[in-house]
Amino acid sequence: MKIALLSDFHLGFGKGSERFEESFENAKSALELAIAQKPDCILVLGDVFDSEIPSQETWHNAFRAFAQIKKTHSTCMITRIKKEKKEEIECASIPVFAIHGTHEYRGKDFRNAVEVLESAGFLFHLHAAVAVLEKQGEKIAVHGLGGIPEKHALEALRVWNPVPLEGAVNILLLHQSIKEYLPFDDEMIASISLSDLPKGFDLIADGHLHWHGTEKLHDSIFLLTGSTIITQMKRLESEKQKGICLFDSKTKKIDFLPLHRQRKMFYEKIVFKEAAQQEITEAVEKRLSDWLSEKNDLKPLVRLKLTGTLAKGLSNSDISLEEIEKKFGEKAIFSIAREFDSNSFKAKIAELRALQKTKKSVSAIGLELLEKNLAETGFGKSNVKELLELLEQGENEKALAMIEEEN
Repeated sequence: MKIALLSDFHLGFGKGSERFEESFENAKSALELAIAQKPDCILVLGDVFDSEIPSQETWHNAFRAFAQIKKTHSTCMITRIKKEKKEEIECASIPVFAIHGTHEYRGKDFRNAVEVLESAGFLFHLHAAVAVLEKQGEKIAVHGLGGIPEKHALEALRVWNPVPLEGAVNILLLHQSIKEYLPFDDEMIASISLSDLPKGFDLIADGHLHWHGTEKLHDSIFLLTGSTIITQMKRLESEKQKGICLFDSKTKKIDFLPLHRQRKMFYEKIVFKEAAQQEITEAVEKRLSDWLSEKNDLKPLVRLKLTGTLAKGLSNSDISLEEIEKKFGEKAIFSIAREFDSNSFKAKIAELRALQKTKKSVSAIGLELLEKNLAETGFGKSNVKELLELLEQGENEKALAMIEEEN
């Protein structure tokens, strides 16, 4: 059988920005691309939505995207098994099996958004369940575990303990972080390792991580399906296209098909040494000129990380890139992080000594330092005195809310 795998549409992403329509357009394009391959089934690996409670506009666009599948024709019977309970379902269109993602996750007493799509007749939701599809003497068993909080993921996988069905091609769907694909070890971020994944499956496919890739794992193939939209502007997403995957159950071959129309992303980390404003401006402008010299159908995403050290006397807040952003603002969507190491320990000590010599009160020194630190983080102008008073009174939540409101 031919099986299409898609993931992480993040419908509703970018609300209020010029990218709001992008998630819907890409999801529709991905589903069209999948349908064009005439697959025997479509697997969706979670984070269909960007929010656990989608807006009415998002629901409207989601229904329009999935309505394409209802127009297809495919007569087949599906057996869904959960906790020893079997359910026979007749399907008249290409069957879609989906798990929910971490963005859709809700407590056991609440229905999640993917379950709503099932109620509307667009797909079959799997969570600690198996769906068996049989056509022309071949049997496919799709085992699915929806996304859950990372610290509980390994325990949930072990408790469920999925076992491959004999006489079938077995596919396991997950939506979790995997330790080997992350730069640090933290069970709040990832509790599952590749070695924890169950054996005996022909294919183990994982959503959640937004770049696609495959690797051999025991007697299985491990697949990252990747997302259909860039949401976090990570380096790996600048190196990989967005698209869908096709799995051939007989040959065990996986093909990647890119979306016909997608937004480019440029990512680079530039390291400076004792740099002045002009040097930084020239380096950034050159990089942008190189990247944006050609006309693009969609505005590219630009992610720059500026690191290293600044010339003596300069701090992050002294580096202005406003003119550059104005110059290239019509050609790209920017995200420029200034992470200069200008506030070393010695520099902080020197700064405190200088403030001490001014004979200012502790309150005045605290106010000055807070105002400077807020400026360096890009929060902009705020009532720093009121904020300091809230912190002094232990009203941390109110202080945080005040900062978030102005940001």
